[in-house]
Amino acid sequence: MKTVNFTKITIQNFLSVGEEPVIVDFKRGLHIITGRNIDKPERKNAVGKSTIADALYFAIFGETLREIKKELIINNITGGRTQVELEFEVDSPRGNNKFHIVRTLLPTKIQVYKDGIDKTRDSLANTTKYICDVLSASPAIFQNCVIMTVNNAVPFMAKNKTEKRRFIEDIFGMEVFSKMISVLRAEYNDIKRNHDIQNSKLDEINTALTGYNNQKQRNLDKKQEKREIYLVRQHNNQQELTDLNDSLDKLSDNVDIDKYNHQINGLEIKLTECEDNISTLIEDSTTKRASLNHNKDYYSKIGTNESKCPVCLRSIEEHDKQTIDDEKQKLREDIVLLAEEVKASLARVQTAKDHKDKIKNLIQRTTNSLNTANLQSFTRQNIQQNINKLSKWQEELKIDLESLKNDTDEFDILINDTENRQVEVNADVSGIVKQLNNLDIVKFVVSEEGVKSYIVNKLLELLNNKLYFYLKKLDSNSTCVFNEYFEEEIVNDKNKICSYFNFSGAERKSIDLACLFAFSDIRRIQGGVSYNIAIYDELFDSSFDDKGIELITEILRERVDSLDECTVVISHRKESLKAVTGDIIFLEKRDGITRRVEYVED
Repeated sequence: MKTVNFTKITIQNFLSVGEEPVIVDFKRGLHIITGRNIDKPERKNAVGKSTIADALYFAIFGETLREIKKELIINNITGGRTQVELEFEVDSPRGNNKFHIVRTLLPTKIQVYKDGIDKTRDSLANTTKYICDVLSASPAIFQNCVIMTVNNAVPFMAKNKTEKRRFIEDIFGMEVFSKMISVLRAEYNDIKRNHDIQNSKLDEINTALTGYNNQKQRNLDKKQEKREIYLVRQHNNQQELTDLNDSLDKLSDNVDIDKYNHQINGLEIKLTECEDNISTLIEDSTTKRASLNHNKDYYSKIGTNESKCPVCLRSIEEHDKQTIDDEKQKLREDIVLLAEEVKASLARVQTAKDHKDKIKNLIQRTTNSLNTANLQSFTRQNIQQNINKLSKWQEELKIDLESLKNDTDEFDILINDTENRQVEVNADVSGIVKQLNNLDIVKFVVSEEGVKSYIVNKLLELLNNKLYFYLKKLDSNSTCVFNEYFEEEIVNDKNKICSYFNFSGAERKSIDLACLFAFSDIRRIQGGVSYNIAIYDELFDSSFDDKGIELITEILRERVDSLDECTVVISHRKESLKAVTGDIIFLEKRDGITRRVEYVED
């Protein structure tokens, strides 16, 4: 069993984290990542809590969980070099080793150290592959067994059948069967194609042999008949050659296809520029419209008719009323001006769209001209190919006519040679049939009905037991069982089979969470590798009620105790702090930059 113990991560200029590094030690216990947004106190999100999970994923795989473009990963306020350092230990039968990953952007680089020795490969891709091999991990495994989010856009149970099957096979470590089936199918198809080719050859040989024997008997009688047929063909071919040459002369060979392509390329560039201009104009229009709506909203709220301020209860003096009236007058003027600018902006958008339509029409007309030119060129090529083919046939007819003069008993030699080829090809076909029969047997052994079915049934019993265990721990009113084809059957508390989507949001979350826990346990048991960390993003902020949160907390604490695990829950709910047995990793976002600060109770 390989054990991977993540020990520390250091994050700098990554997403909302700035120059001041955010450092997190991965220790045993149930930890909470939470924080506050000083820039927007009314917001519970956008603090940068999920950045730590993204940074861990980025250090290993070179991308984020949310598939953010690399140029957007760099902190857009500091503009400094993005750097994520990840430290972990791997304990395996080969020994204990310490690893240190340093992945950066600006420039894009990665370095890997094993016990202080540089193990960086010759490329980013090969170095990332080396890390994945060391960790025995894949993105799918990490997203469903290490860094997990209950509010994932596509939960496991909502994935399609193929995606579910592929993931479960990966969890069971049974991808080898799929690879074997793929290899066997490819080999079987290659041999089957060869079998078809050899059978075609055999058919040709048998046909030729029959023909040779018949021709041997009829040769003398049909010599003259053949000669006349060849002469007729020769005449017809010559006539067709004349007609084709006449047709070829009538076609123009002066079509400038490159000119049309150049015109189309120029027009497409203009179309792209026009579309970019439309996008810019639409963005400008949207910005002005937002400003207009904001001013209208602000205008509707400003001022009061009471003698006292409803907020501070201070008496409103005449000069205060005048100040409010002046501000409202200015807002009215701004609203009128913005309305006119929005109208003008929309007009510019429509003008740009009309220009775009003109360009597209011109592209279509030029494309039609290009198609006509291509058709004419193709017609010339087709005629020329037919001329070449007929000329070749004419040469062959000359040879055939000459051979008729010299044909005596040479069919005896042809029949003998053909019979020898027949014996050889028959032997080849028999050998290929034996290969196909053997491959059929092997395919069955590794197929769904063979040894794989036996292994799957044994493993499914473990998976289904884990699912049942966690669903009961979560007090779910449903059970979920997978069959040997990895198709789930969900039964509600009334013992009726239901679809996953028949359940309420909270029930679906219970099923999703039970799957997450079960898959994590199976991967630990079956995958030959265990990780000391599990990160749950917004686990306490989903559809669970207080009782559900209490049950989840109990499970997490049990996992910490039994698996000696570092469990990290990302949450913006203050109630989640009650569950902490480890650290409160408190983040504060101020002026757009996320920092880790000491947590102080309110």
